[in-house]
Amino acid sequence: MISQEVCVKNPTGLHARPANAFVKTAARFPCAVTLRKGERTFNGKSIVSVLSACVKRGTQVTIVCDGEQEEDALRTIVEAVESGLGE
Repeated sequence: MISQEVCVKNPTGLHARPANAFVKTAARFPCAVTLRKGERTFNGKSIVSVLSACVKRGTQVTIVCDGEQEEDALRTIVEAVESGLGE
């Protein structure tokens, strides 16, 4: 299991489009992907779960990957979040 903290830079946070991009990126890998916000955890491969995190701009979240290809998954997801998830 590996993790990394990242700041969400999107002007509107993880609303529908960037949350969908996050989930699609996470789904490319066989490992479990979890999004942590404070004490709460959310399934990074579920659009409903990611949206329910209510992540706003400037929020620090931790991305946790556990399992096969976890290093590649973490690197790819962190790069996607840092680049704005297509926005």
